[in-house]
Amino acid sequence: METTPCPFAPRARSGDGSTWSVTGHRSRLTLQRPRAIALVVSLAAWALLLFAASPAGADSGSSLTVVGTSDVSDSGLVQNLIQPQFHAAFPQFTFKYIGTATGTAITSAETGSQNASVLIVHAASLENQFVAGGFSQEQYGRAIFTNDFVFGGPTVDPAGVGANAAHDIAQAFADVAAAGFNGGGTPKATFVSRGGTPGTTVEEHQIWQLVDTSGLAPTGLLLCAVSSQNGGGETPIATGNGVTANGQQCPNSGALPTGAALPSWYTTTGLTQGPNVVLANACNGFPSGPNSCYVLSDRGTYDYLASGQSPAGGTTGIPNLTILTRGPQDAAAPGGENLLVNYFHAYIINPSKPGETVNLTAAQDFVNLLTSPAIQGQLKFYLNSTSDPAGPPFVADASPTISASGFPATAAAGTPVTVTGTVTNAEPGFPPIDGKPVAIDELEGGLPVPVGSGTTDASGHFSIAFTPTTSGSYQVSTGQIAQIENPSLNPVFGDILSPAASAPVSMNVQGAISIASAKASTGGATVSGSVTPGAPDANARVSILARPQGSSAAFTQVGGASLAAGQSTFAISGALGAGKWQLEAGFQDPGQLLAATSGTVNVTVPAATTAASFKRLTVKNGALTVSGTLSQAPTTTGTRVKLFALRTVSVKLTKTKSTKHGVRASAAAAAFRQVGQTSVKAGKTTFTIRAKLKRGFEYVLQLEFVHKGHPSTFSKVRTVDVH
Repeated sequence: METTPCPFAPRARSGDGSTWSVTGHRSRLTLQRPRAIALVVSLAAWALLLFAASPAGADSGSSLTVVGTSDVSDSGLVQNLIQPQFHAAFPQFTFKYIGTATGTAITSAETGSQNASVLIVHAASLENQFVAGGFSQEQYGRAIFTNDFVFGGPTVDPAGVGANAAHDIAQAFADVAAAGFNGGGTPKATFVSRGGTPGTTVEEHQIWQLVDTSGLAPTGLLLCAVSSQNGGGETPIATGNGVTANGQQCPNSGALPTGAALPSWYTTTGLTQGPNVVLANACNGFPSGPNSCYVLSDRGTYDYLASGQSPAGGTTGIPNLTILTRGPQDAAAPGGENLLVNYFHAYIINPSKPGETVNLTAAQDFVNLLTSPAIQGQLKFYLNSTSDPAGPPFVADASPTISASGFPATAAAGTPVTVTGTVTNAEPGFPPIDGKPVAIDELEGGLPVPVGSGTTDASGHFSIAFTPTTSGSYQVSTGQIAQIENPSLNPVFGDILSPAASAPVSMNVQGAISIASAKASTGGATVSGSVTPGAPDANARVSILARPQGSSAAFTQVGGASLAAGQSTFAISGALGAGKWQLEAGFQDPGQLLAATSGTVNVTVPAATTAASFKRLTVKNGALTVSGTLSQAPTTTGTRVKLFALRTVSVKLTKTKSTKHGVRASAAAAAFRQVGQTSVKAGKTTFTIRAKLKRGFEYVLQLEFVHKGHPSTFSKVRTVDVH
């Protein structure tokens, strides 16, 4: 009787010395189990048609081919969520997903045989070799999501798995092996494995190794060590094939046993995930009889089949199977509580490798979409209506999760705020986020602007002190993180976590203003002082308010001026009549700061007398010339006019109206200083003063008229840019 290899059987990993097919790794399956083979061939044909109905063509600028694990196609995730989202976001690209075994997908990605641009797989001990070979365009693969492995079996459960090992997968495997060997008699159970190097089979081999190393192996179970090229671990092998003790290397340098080298209770099918589970559900043609088959599957595929929505299972689903073992494992179970977590990663294939035809733009768009909220946020809704008590099978893990506390509702200007929290790896069982940068961002127009930074400690904790300058929404964020997740593998296994942010928190900043001096003169007073923080933008304003001393009436505005972005000092004249006045200053920048009011100061404004005023200002190369006039000519000699200057912000900041996060005017002066003076002869009403000022700044100027024996008077202020 001739046999035909299964057209969807995975190829061997490089160096494993075998070509995988249903008939190739167990010829007895064809001769002794015709019904099982018929089902295998029909299921393989369905799997082949689902995503590979047309020959693979090289990706062009308008197409994207993704090759990867059948878990994400046999679970319906690709066709029901990922593909529609990609088409909606990037309609310029046609899309094709080729679902196969992880090992086969990696081999095709390395050789370019499927002309793919992206690889999606779930076997760290194979992925590390792909990365080490330089086939990933990025440093590592991107974390995209997890689900979990489950162990399904018949409801009659002849191996007693459900009662003995509901959360201990190594014990479950040992129980099936014991029932399969059955003391050397007819098997009471059959383990239906995919064989080859799918991610599920790589996981299976790790579990068989735990059966060995934990002392759980029943009498009659013989396990040989699989080569690292094929993912490592151990696998069942029949006696008489050169292996005499558990843990010895499998024949042919650790190649996977096939055909007659397999125990009678253990079969490999070469199928993708969905058809393999369907075959176990049918359980036809095996020595153990009907309702005796056990199978390891990812839960996404299992739940999709059980829901009756999968083309592989049809509307009847998989009624002969039930989940007998699932995670999280018991704390004392071999492998720990996270052993059954199923980690998926996406790789952009390196276009510089020979034979590759990568559409780099489409590949980057696709991987960025997989890790974006558009996909990550919808995973919790996929298959969420199934009867599985564990809930939806796929869990977003592309980005770490961030907890943060310490943002006050209101912060005092100039006072540091300390925010603490934790950045947690969303991939359970993987190391903490250690020594990675963390930022405090203020959201401006929806875009994050860093205002503080820190680093996580060995537990992922952080503490960041920063001084907020404006009211707004604040968050904690991380950038893209690349880190080693499994250093015990050789080469080590690492992955890339996408940027993350905590929920935005609203915080107000209370501005502050103080008066440094108030000088009265005929017609008013000049008030100078400082504000905190420096003006966040060009909309900030300082107002001068006054009321008569001793009055309880409301203050009235008598002067005001806008501040340049970054300006932290001011000098403003207010118009006042002769008399005694109480003054205060107000600082406002709506939407940026809570308004502030200074303390009060008292001034006495004299009656009208001789006063100086500005007429003309000229500046060249830092040389300032002031022309002015006196309100009346002095009658005696010995009168002088003094020129005072207050440096505020740089000319560059003033002219460009720098944003609130621009360079601050750190060189601003705190008070007026005299920069020049001149004498005025009796009978004269004009004067000229020359001064040298530091270039590149804006200055506030004021004149003082000094007449011996009389009170001094001050002019209104003028502003000048000194270039």
